[in-house]
Amino acid sequence: MGRPTSNDAVAIVTGGSRGAGRAIARELASRGYAVAVVYLRDQRDAESAVDEILAAGGTALTVRADVADALDVERLFDETKAAFGDVVLVVHAATQSASVVTSQAARRLRHGGAIVDVAGSDAIPPALAAELRARDITVIGRAPGTESPGGDEDFRELVAVLERWVE
Repeated sequence: MGRPTSNDAVAIVTGGSRGAGRAIARELASRGYAVAVVYLRDQRDAESAVDEILAAGGTALTVRADVADALDVERLFDETKAAFGDVVLVVHAATQSASVVTSQAARRLRHGGAIVDVAGSDAIPPALAAELRARDITVIGRAPGTESPGGDEDFRELVAVLERWVE
């Protein structure tokens, strides 16, 4: 894995080892993002996802983290920044609550970054929304109860939408 320059786009994808998260991680990597693939239980799936990205010429690493644990999420951002630089995008595809990840992202994302909640798990409290607005961070969420993205075209469309906001 080559170390990207500080100008490269860096993304964290929770739940990136399978399903929607894995497909989004692959698509982001194919567009030049350095991707932290976050998993909790299945290291083998996470390593397989990273192997796919690396085989396609992308840049990625695995990070084990419980996204509901504040210290784990803080460490996730620290490890990602140490490996790749400042995080510009967080995609939350894990089934656990996104509130801890969103709180940390509000403090750690580059100005003008984006948070995408594919899992549709949480509303953002007004105080946190104000922090995000102050740093020009875009939040894109899926309404609870709606279908998750299904096909490859859905993931490409989502990434294309993100690129309108993320430098």
